[in-house]
Amino acid sequence: MPRAIMAFNGDLEARLALHWLVHERGYEVITLSINLGQETYLEPLGEIALELGATAAQVVDCRKAFLSDFCFPVLQAGAVYQQSCFLGSALARFLIAQELVRVAHDEGCDTVAHAAASKGNDQVRMETAIAAQDPKLRVLAPVREWNLKNLPDKLKYARNRSLPVEEPSDAPLNVDRNLWGVSLFLNELADSWQEPPAGAFVLTRPAELAPNEPAVITIGFDQGIPTTLNGEALEPLALVRELNKLGGKHGIGRSDVVEDRMFGIKTRELYEVPAPTILWTAHRDLESLVHSKEMVQIREPLSRRYAELVYMGLWFHDARRALHEFMVDTQRLVTGEVRLKLYKGACTVLGRRSSHSLYDSRLANQTNLEFFDNQWAQGFTLLWSLQSRLAARRQSQESEVRSQKSEVSGPSEVGGQKSDSDGREVESKSPDF
Repeated sequence: MPRAIMAFNGDLEARLALHWLVHERGYEVITLSINLGQETYLEPLGEIALELGATAAQVVDCRKAFLSDFCFPVLQAGAVYQQSCFLGSALARFLIAQELVRVAHDEGCDTVAHAAASKGNDQVRMETAIAAQDPKLRVLAPVREWNLKNLPDKLKYARNRSLPVEEPSDAPLNVDRNLWGVSLFLNELADSWQEPPAGAFVLTRPAELAPNEPAVITIGFDQGIPTTLNGEALEPLALVRELNKLGGKHGIGRSDVVEDRMFGIKTRELYEVPAPTILWTAHRDLESLVHSKEMVQIREPLSRRYAELVYMGLWFHDARRALHEFMVDTQRLVTGEVRLKLYKGACTVLGRRSSHSLYDSRLANQTNLEFFDNQWAQGFTLLWSLQSRLAARRQSQESEVRSQKSEVSGPSEVGGQKSDSDGREVESKSPDF
């Protein structure tokens, strides 16, 4: 009997896929359910999997590894896809794929299975990540093989076999949640002009209902990794959970955007990312304090490229790995504290400090002549403006030459007749010698 390891989150598709693999295809299936900060109790998933026919069910807590190995590297890289996507859903798929491959090796399985939607990015990310780690593993996606085309078909399949599935709720809302935020998709929100319903969001308050008093917090970083909150050292899990709670209370990190999927299809996405928004704002500001102008300029386009690689499913690609090494090196001096204000949906930097700061108020003060006297400033200005003066002189000379040529050439002859510079015909005369 063939053996397979399957990612199992307990939703309708996952339950049907597990039953289909066991009873329709004859697989011996081990399920893997992973805690990534969904804030739900996952232990019952093991019991459900066994009831559906799994021979074994594993429920593992990977929250710490998710933050340290996936989320914080993205934070260090400053990687945000198209300005609003903090990549939480993509990062979750990479960790799931990594765990699937690990368990497949431990259990001697040559097949891994998943129930990711057949029209989304996640199936591509999962399967690309699996292939990058072990190209010999076979990937099975029942949702692409069975003959269940829509929700009524799936419910009929479940009822005919008395499967333990829950009836879908009336709200057509898909929620993908982990420690790095929430991704929401409303099936009925087809019009990009239509406002999302008030009850769609699950983690953040609307700005108008946030507290009237702001929250002022201080986040400490050590080489680009957040380590303290308001002077108290916290483990990553506790810190991120607290920022999600605090940011959600003040309406931080809620967005409604249209973004490009892998193949360029426009999709409307609703995100709630309190902790990543706060951390990214603080981290980016601290970098501006300790990084040179040249480092900032070279880092920014590479951060965008890093985000694109992650979004496109290439976490285990050599290009992403190489960029990661560069980004880690840039973080050597990103140590210090940033003070922020959370208020009515806005996250604002109030101050920053670091022992590696490149900021010197004496240099920035325009009235301080201790470092820059008048003669030095005049010489620098003359040298800096030299290229502009040379270009302007050259352009002026070329303009004069063109003007002189136009005056000398006079009217032009078109089609046997003469015309002036505006193209109007003029009376033809014999040349006057």
